[in-house]
Amino acid sequence: MTEEPAATDWVYAAAFVDGEGCISIVRSFTPARGKYQYGVAVVVANRERHVLEWFRDVWSGLVVSVPNRPGLARDAWNWRSPSGQSAEYFLQGIRPWLRIKTKQCDNALAMIKLLRRSRRTLGPYPLPAAWLAQQEHLYWIQRELNHRGTAPFVRQPMHSPRKISRERALVANKGALTGQ
Repeated sequence: MTEEPAATDWVYAAAFVDGEGCISIVRSFTPARGKYQYGVAVVVANRERHVLEWFRDVWSGLVVSVPNRPGLARDAWNWRSPSGQSAEYFLQGIRPWLRIKTKQCDNALAMIKLLRRSRRTLGPYPLPAAWLAQQEHLYWIQRELNHRGTAPFVRQPMHSPRKISRERALVANKGALTGQ
């Protein structure tokens, strides 16, 4: 980011996030530590790459291509905000202008505040159980707020695409070995 975004930049970005974006709390399991690591991410999708490059130029982050779907799908890209606590500046800037994703934004900002408190207060020491429980609670709130479709929300973990790919490869290898 080179200079402070104009008020109209924040409004435009908020409208894009409301319509084409996702504010999420992400988690990944770290086997070496035996616990989840949490973070906050903002992703905006669009077919107009130049708009997403504008996001990157103003707020940093990355513009990445979305894998093409079969058929006649046009190219599409995602802008990914700086991850974790770095997303705070962007979220605070768009918050006053959001109309649809206000709850997601507030919950993500609460997670960032908790993550910051955890790291600054304890340093390398383990987090208290109450703080770990609060992280997990905020994660599930965000998952429910971002739930799509008409089916009722069910608290179940999402599966890693890598794990699914490994499982499919194992099944395929077993089938090849048995001649199926």
